[in-house]
Amino acid sequence: MRNKAERKTNIWVRLKLFVILGIMLCCIYDISSYLFNSYHNKKLNEDMRELYEIGPVDIEEIENGYKEDENNESEAKVKDDKLSNLKALQEINDDVIGWIRITDTNIDYPVVKGVDNEYYLKHNVRKESSQSGSIFMDYRNQGGNRDLNTIIYGHNMRDGSMFEELTNYKKKDFFIEHPIIELTTLDGQTQWQIFSVYISNTNFNYIKTAFSNDEEYLDFLTELKEKALYDTDVDITGEDIILTLSTCTYEFNDARFVIHAKLLE
Repeated sequence: MRNKAERKTNIWVRLKLFVILGIMLCCIYDISSYLFNSYHNKKLNEDMRELYEIGPVDIEEIENGYKEDENNESEAKVKDDKLSNLKALQEINDDVIGWIRITDTNIDYPVVKGVDNEYYLKHNVRKESSQSGSIFMDYRNQGGNRDLNTIIYGHNMRDGSMFEELTNYKKKDFFIEHPIIELTTLDGQTQWQIFSVYISNTNFNYIKTAFSNDEEYLDFLTELKEKALYDTDVDITGEDIILTLSTCTYEFNDARFVIHAKLLE
């Protein structure tokens, strides 16, 4: 009887050890996957940023060790024409439609647009499977400032990448220091002034792109302004067109952090 009881105890101990080992292996796998994704995403975005800032010709010169004349202040010709560099990014992925930047933040990324709002939640700018996804424009938007409400989405990543830094706008001091969003597309470079930031649930249709008439649009803008966490002292009228940035936040289930900005002429 004693030997049988001991055997049952040993089996139970081994089973528990097996379960614990399995849990540990799963945790190690999840952590390793997250760290690899974070590293790969960071490297990819650095490469995209270099291509956008410098251009493909100058990158090749730098990699080959070419140098400008000693009388030239720069070792590489830095292209001012970001539009031609966007075309170079389109050779990597023809879904690239622009570049978004907020000065002195980590938000400095290519913007893609797919055939839906699902694909780029889980794929990077090279169309590789990725937990970080991409910064992407709503598929319903036409782009080129032809929409009353242009929407751009991005994940809130724990490593500080993608749209994580948008949540700093919960504090007015951060808004005061970073009031402008820059968006460059093949139609040109634009600046957008933030007029409202707030936390929303998914029941509020802040991603509305079509409006029946001017009155409906003005009512929409008024509601966006009323939802603001703080007064930005930025006026908004029915003549303005707006840019909406959206990311996840964690105050409650399905919470979203939303930023609205108007186009500056």
